[in-house]
Amino acid sequence: MKKLILNFPVLLFMIGIFFSCSQNKKEKEVEADIAAINELYNNYIQCVNTDDLDNFMSTWADDAIRMEPGTPKIVGKENIRARFEPIFEQFTNKMVLIGEPKVQVSGDMAFGYGEVTLTSTPKEEGPVRQTDIKWLDCLKKQADGSWKVYIDCINFHPTWSKDSIPSEMMEEQKKPY
Repeated sequence: MKKLILNFPVLLFMIGIFFSCSQNKKEKEVEADIAAINELYNNYIQCVNTDDLDNFMSTWADDAIRMEPGTPKIVGKENIRARFEPIFEQFTNKMVLIGEPKVQVSGDMAFGYGEVTLTSTPKEEGPVRQTDIKWLDCLKKQADGSWKVYIDCINFHPTWSKDSIPSEMMEEQKKPY
């Protein structure tokens, strides 16, 4: 009986070490996932800023969904490509991240949100457009361990930098790309 009593504290100590190591490992995995997702967002913005549609599309999952205000959802990578092709062809775009994206990881799914300003300059003639965008993403971890945008929801934010009345700002946001 004395051996059992002496071993019980040792057993509790070993269990405590095991669980703390497991927790540290999980926290490091989540940190690595968040870093990979932030790199995905950086790549997304870089592709927009360099008119690189092919690499831009590599940030999306094959079964991705894009949701924009006032339009039907766009389902599938090829349909999303068809949505962005005219934008990449007709405009030189400059996307700037406002602050840091906020990311939360839960297993093989993650959620990210943030704000960007998109300045679109026509390659031909026309006015330069500035669009402020709020976004919320659901991301999916792929079989190879990489992260891809799975569901992308955006909303246009009235232009922060303008001195205007709200109805005028909202009217400008209704203009197509």
